[in-house]
Amino acid sequence: MEMLEFEYDAVILRQTETSKPIILFGAPAVDIETWAGIPQKKTFLPDGAESSGFQRVENQSRLEQIRRFYLNESNVIQNSLICALRGVNSGKVVFKSESDSVVGKVKINFPNLYNADYLFLFSLLRQSLESRLGKYKQPIDSVLFEKLKGQLSRQISNEDTELEQDDYLETENETESVILEETHLHDFLRDVVIRHEILKDIDPILLQNMDKFLGFDREALLSFLLPVTLVDGQHRLKGAIIAAKQHIQNDKYVDMIAERVFAGEEPTKVEKDVLRLVSRKLPISLLMDDDPKEQVFQFVVINQKATPIGKSLLGTIISTSLTNDEMSLVSNRLRDSGILLEEARAITWAARNPESPFCGLVERGMQTDKKGLLQWNVMGSLIQIFRNLNGGCLFHSKVDYARTWRDNFLESSGLVESDGFDDAYEKWRALDGVWKVFFVIFWKRIRDIFGDVTDNTRFNYWGNTRRSNLFNKISLTILAADFFRYLCVADITLDNEEQINSVIDGWLQRVNPKYFDRDWELAGVKKDSTGIRAKWSELWTEYRDSKGGALPQVKSYRQAKK
Repeated sequence: MEMLEFEYDAVILRQTETSKPIILFGAPAVDIETWAGIPQKKTFLPDGAESSGFQRVENQSRLEQIRRFYLNESNVIQNSLICALRGVNSGKVVFKSESDSVVGKVKINFPNLYNADYLFLFSLLRQSLESRLGKYKQPIDSVLFEKLKGQLSRQISNEDTELEQDDYLETENETESVILEETHLHDFLRDVVIRHEILKDIDPILLQNMDKFLGFDREALLSFLLPVTLVDGQHRLKGAIIAAKQHIQNDKYVDMIAERVFAGEEPTKVEKDVLRLVSRKLPISLLMDDDPKEQVFQFVVINQKATPIGKSLLGTIISTSLTNDEMSLVSNRLRDSGILLEEARAITWAARNPESPFCGLVERGMQTDKKGLLQWNVMGSLIQIFRNLNGGCLFHSKVDYARTWRDNFLESSGLVESDGFDDAYEKWRALDGVWKVFFVIFWKRIRDIFGDVTDNTRFNYWGNTRRSNLFNKISLTILAADFFRYLCVADITLDNEEQINSVIDGWLQRVNPKYFDRDWELAGVKKDSTGIRAKWSELWTEYRDSKGGALPQVKSYRQAKK
């Protein structure tokens, strides 16, 4: 296979005696795009394979702003693109200098993957993932295998070139009840493996003109296989390339291209040469480290400290881009940098684990997120009530009932065996602590008693915050806080898991299951406002305390508490 080779003047430095070296150099933007992959966090269809990348999907408005900035050739951006090595066998990046000088050359060599067939690309990606996760030893999912083969057959015959998001089939492996934080990586490997196996039986000629193979586009595949990873600066790079492509339309460069083509040179090569000529040279800081956890750490810290990204995507990146072992090695450094690692992992568990009644119903900052999902920070606040036993306040009261129960009853609870309060609390709130069982039992019971999971037109629909009177920040918080209020008032310590359901039944004794399934006539009402939150809280507690009284008047939900 043809090898691509690049060489640039460079400087090498070490920030400390133990740190990996950093190579500082400049390169044309089109060169960087050729040898640096941008591993975006995205979901591949049709089977929902989620990549192990960590970059945000491109923001078109930001690209346009940068393009306009770059079109003025006097404008300069001094920020370096942050890069790191990609641990793939096919590529090599080395620094060469004479007599241990800090000044030398950086050389980047790798096979021309742009001309490689899909079988070779998936083979490389499989090797890369298995180097982190171990050899894939699970049996091939026959249901998914046949489904994908059918998709491919239609794609080849041009009957079904677009893969729809709703075209989803539950597979054998997706019925697992226990999911660890690194499961998404195993799922990604599974989906790579199954495509690799399919490719072994396909004539490569049939796939020559395909930009996508079963949901994986070639560009996305290459982003995981190129010798360098772009950790930060994708918009600056893409903006520079867009600006260069616009510059090349100037008469000066059009004439230059025409002259060379008329002289017999190959048009594509000529255009590439001229594009490289007009392309901006961007500064690069290349960390000579191919460790995935270091790359995620650098990305998260850079973006959280400089231009913060959304909490949902940040949490998704943190908790779904690393294996458990990689996570444990970098966790302290993330915490020291102000990143709430365990909180992100807990929310991701609630959002992805099939045992969670919120599975698939929490926003994760992905383009594939549906509308009306529970916000990431709302899920975090609900988890905090159960995990940290903190924040369980009714909106019309200042008492934190979750904390009150923790301070007075946790140490005596049979749910956790402990040697004193501190030990009980640490065991309770551990990432895989008792709180998870409590959380799942409670919210499943709430969903089953009050919610409807099938009819999204109902006012008690479990899954859309925009319409549901139940599935929203206010109502869910009120229910959680009021349950802890009940535990405190009734002096309940909770002796075992089996008792939780019976206590919930006692709490909701003579409460109408249709409480949330009425039209509260909220058009034009800002639900998440102080007065409305307090009113809903007051209405619920007064109704439940009445033990079988009449449901509140519908018009009451529109009236803010004074």
